[in-house]
Amino acid sequence: MDPQDAAMIALMFVVFGAPALALAARLTIRPVLDAIDRLRQGVVSSRAPDPRVAALEAEVRRLSGEVQRLSEAEAFHRQLLEPPHEARPPQ
Repeated sequence: MDPQDAAMIALMFVVFGAPALALAARLTIRPVLDAIDRLRQGVVSSRAPDPRVAALEAEVRRLSGEVQRLSEAEAFHRQLLEPPHEARPPQ
């Protein structure tokens, strides 16, 4: 192969081949980078709770407290309805 022919082939690669390779690389890498970006945004958004979820968590906490108070009141009422210690028949 003549050195002039090799130089012509190298010049054609630089003019046509390198931009084509760069375009192909960009087209294949961009979707991967977009997916990584969406994944990062998903992780960040999952750290911030949805307002609906926060409202439901607050409701569950309120209801748990209310159930606790009701069970304490019910135990107190049961204790009030028990006969006094002196009035219990001996066992």
